[in-house]
Amino acid sequence: MTGAAGAGMFLAALAFVWPFLGAAAVCAVPVARSRELAIWMSAIGCVLALAVFVFPASGAVAAGWDDDPVQRAGRVMLAFGLLLMVLENGTLHDRLVRSLPHVSTALAGLACVAPDPAVGLGILEAALAWGVFVFTRPAGQARMGWGLIRNGSVGTFLVLSGLLLPANTVVSGLLMACGLVVLTGLSPFGQFWQDENDIFLFLPFAGAALLLAMRLRMHGGEAFETALVLCGLLSVWLTACAGRFSDRQRLFRTFPSALALIAVGIQADVAALLFLCGWCLAGGVRAGRGWAVNTLACFPPGAPFVGCLLLLSMMSDWSWPLALLTVVGILAAVTRAVPAREITHHFWPQDVAGRVACSVLTATGLLVPLAMMLGAF
Repeated sequence: MTGAAGAGMFLAALAFVWPFLGAAAVCAVPVARSRELAIWMSAIGCVLALAVFVFPASGAVAAGWDDDPVQRAGRVMLAFGLLLMVLENGTLHDRLVRSLPHVSTALAGLACVAPDPAVGLGILEAALAWGVFVFTRPAGQARMGWGLIRNGSVGTFLVLSGLLLPANTVVSGLLMACGLVVLTGLSPFGQFWQDENDIFLFLPFAGAALLLAMRLRMHGGEAFETALVLCGLLSVWLTACAGRFSDRQRLFRTFPSALALIAVGIQADVAALLFLCGWCLAGGVRAGRGWAVNTLACFPPGAPFVGCLLLLSMMSDWSWPLALLTVVGILAAVTRAVPAREITHHFWPQDVAGRVACSVLTATGLLVPLAMMLGAF
């Protein structure tokens, strides 16, 4: 093992272990210091994830740790999502709740690099079980926990059923696509969260499911890809056609996931990565905030805007009719879901978490096309 390869392997291992160390650290310190320590641990985790992207492990030593650049960049997005969750939330008195975002992010990262996608799904199921345990410890929460584990387990079961069937068949592709749509919580097919703390679990959970979808294409085949495109497009159009404003806002929370699934279906992985960035930093319960609304509405120069350009450029080669439906659906969803006042206000948030998110989204939107030109993707 050469020195450079050994250093890359060490960075990769440390990046995966670090969130677990962060979880242990925030549980061990007094409550008053837990948030400050969590911010530092999350920020260091972001630096480690970036280092692994820039200096990946190579050769035989990378087996089981390294993956393609999109997967490594996706794990960077998960790391920044963890930082934003910590920045947004004040001091939490429950030790397990304040450690949950670190644990769920760590398990999501491990699921993305599992040697077999079935193993990755098992890791996601373990993350789901742990999150349900944390959420349902208070008395009277058993029914809510049953709903969470049922939805997530149905998605996992469907994907595993598709993996057990012969590859590149219609049935296996449809089962896997349906399972992934449920795992990502795509509206209206699946809705995981019920309160704001649920995002501690399901933000990295859904992000890892999107990254796993890219690895499942080889087994799912054309039926898998087509089903993902149609489900994503249906979600976009339901957002556009929802009658009540509250329904449109609820559906709009998973708008980046819908576009990411369309991108995975047409093999536009870099576009899916940019939408994943939008999901990790502006999706979920953040979608009602002014800066997040502008980001998810694909306004320039954020990552989702660049993702839309890449998606539509590739989709025109994949299918002109579906490309036209996608363009009209996106415009209709954005026009109807975004209040007029949000279009001209709140481009720069007042809180630290929002500023970090906007900075990362803008940097990602500007740097990813440059990295594509340089051959990084």
